[in-house]
Amino acid sequence: MLPLEGITVIDLTSVVAGPLATQILAQQGARVWKIEPPEGDRSRFLGAVASPGFSSTHVALNADKQSIAIDLACPEGKALLRRLVPEADLLIHNFRPGVMERMALGVDALKALRADLVIARISGFGPDGPMSAVRAYDPIVQAESGMVTWTSEGPMLAPQWICDKNAGLYAAQAATAALFARERSGKGAVIDISMLEAAVAYGWIDLHGDLAFPESESRMPDIASVYRPWATADGWIVVVMLSQAEFEGWSHAIDAPDLLADPRFADMTRRFLNWSDLRAFSAPHIAELSTEEAVQRLADEGVPCGVVNRSASLLGHPQVDHDDFVTLTRHPQAGGVRRTRAVARFDDARPDLDTHAPCVGEHSRAVLSDAGLAPEEISAAFESGAAHGPRETT
Repeated sequence: MLPLEGITVIDLTSVVAGPLATQILAQQGARVWKIEPPEGDRSRFLGAVASPGFSSTHVALNADKQSIAIDLACPEGKALLRRLVPEADLLIHNFRPGVMERMALGVDALKALRADLVIARISGFGPDGPMSAVRAYDPIVQAESGMVTWTSEGPMLAPQWICDKNAGLYAAQAATAALFARERSGKGAVIDISMLEAAVAYGWIDLHGDLAFPESESRMPDIASVYRPWATADGWIVVVMLSQAEFEGWSHAIDAPDLLADPRFADMTRRFLNWSDLRAFSAPHIAELSTEEAVQRLADEGVPCGVVNRSASLLGHPQVDHDDFVTLTRHPQAGGVRRTRAVARFDDARPDLDTHAPCVGEHSRAVLSDAGLAPEEISAAFESGAAHGPRETT
């Protein structure tokens, strides 16, 4: 049994941050009702697209969920959503502050429908303040939060939706914490996750380490420089040498005993301060070795290291293969789909990959029925345009 079995989630989120949060909840046993507009979540068109409405982003984030297409722009659609709320334990959305209130679906209205409902709200910049109404996407939050790499050509953003994903992780954890607290108190909660705050907190450990001690002259090492990959004769590796033993192992592995007598590298603090010198000296030595030889030498000396892989290399990665973590499934519309399994294992087991990312409104009728609507009410919802099903069947 998975830990969230018996929990029902109304997912009003779109794109990446919210869908990642609800994906985690679904993988841990929750029943997730994904509410989509009739045209579908924008993530359906984000990334590689195998067939209309089925992108790499959508199939990665929305498997294990039930899709209900509801037009929240019309009164009948809002009324339909209100019928679902009493059946849910958690409602999560990433509308900008004020949008739910304008739809008469603010906190008070939702609590009137179910008093112990947990409500999670993800926004770009928080529920209030000077930027609360600003539209936010991942690159904008990366820039505003200082989560950039500074190069000679200027700032570079991370080549991934890192702020979206980070906010999604915070939201999933907070939601499960609130559900746990409800078991003891019987009370719901309202959770607010700011993408900006999540990004700043995420970077505070390392990116913004210089800000930690305002009364000290000590400064954070340049992590990007320290962990910059090393070129071998035929590839790239990453090496971590923090302890004195690891540094000695590095010196032995690259046949550079002179490093051990150099006062610039006598301890970790001085090594970090003089890292450019260490790198200039060491780079030609490691470049003479093949990747395989370098990894073996470093392993023999007890120095942590790893091979720098491109995406395609993950399909043959020995540990990934051993875990059967990336698996090929068959999707009725998109064809073959590679998916990762759930990250969390419970009692040494993962949930099965037996459900696919749905069509828009694929489960509309089934979910409305599960929520207690009579057949004639469901038919009326479709006739009014409040509810929609897959295009090929409506």
